[in-house]
Amino acid sequence: MGDDGRGAGACDHGVRTRELRALWGRRSRAQVWDQAEDWWTPAVDAVCAAFATGADLADASGRLGAARARAGIGVGQSLADLAAFTEVVGWGEPPLGLVRALAEGWVGGGRSTDTCQDALTGLATPAYLRTRLGELYPFGDDEPPAVAHRLVVLTLDPTIDPWRRAARLIVLGYELRRFFDRGESVCLLSRGRIAVIAQEAEELDGRLSELRRGSGWEHGAGVWAIPLPRTLREALTLIDGLGRSDR
Repeated sequence: MGDDGRGAGACDHGVRTRELRALWGRRSRAQVWDQAEDWWTPAVDAVCAAFATGADLADASGRLGAARARAGIGVGQSLADLAAFTEVVGWGEPPLGLVRALAEGWVGGGRSTDTCQDALTGLATPAYLRTRLGELYPFGDDEPPAVAHRLVVLTLDPTIDPWRRAARLIVLGYELRRFFDRGESVCLLSRGRIAVIAQEAEELDGRLSELRRGSGWEHGAGVWAIPLPRTLREALTLIDGLGRSDR
């Protein structure tokens, strides 16, 4: 029987997949990966094969994100690894669609998929922020919060390109959930702003200064804080305005 060409095509794709895996692995280990033996996963081959065959690369990126999360790899390192792949194939920076797919896979693989959680960043949603504010004002607009709180806002530079902004937002959200570990609510305001409801305390100003010098400075994020308004209506108007002004 004659060869219809499918066997040769499959062989070519297999060769290309292995070549991409080797190039990607070397680039990632040189730039972002500390433990070389932990880099490979079957999802790596899925990404390479999808590129070689023209298949759905977003789906493969999502599988990669889930695999990294299950292995305990942070989202920042996972995104840097994806960037190493797109450099190898000549794209430079990863398309935003692949960033989103990897992040959503990472959230699904290692974090809760509760509807109160934003799939891209893993942060609580703006809807959850509104619910949380309602809990702090038990008497609605009749009384201020029983315990004083501040709204901490982190704002990313709106002029940076979408890929870098999305990547910074994802990594910053992950770091903030680790930094605010005393029961604070860390929520998404918009694709460029994160809000934290923090209880008033003597050490809060010092912690905010630490945040400015640390993650805020590293990601080029402004950090500021204001007391929550006296009424729930004013608080909801405040967060709505902050979310709209950054879109």
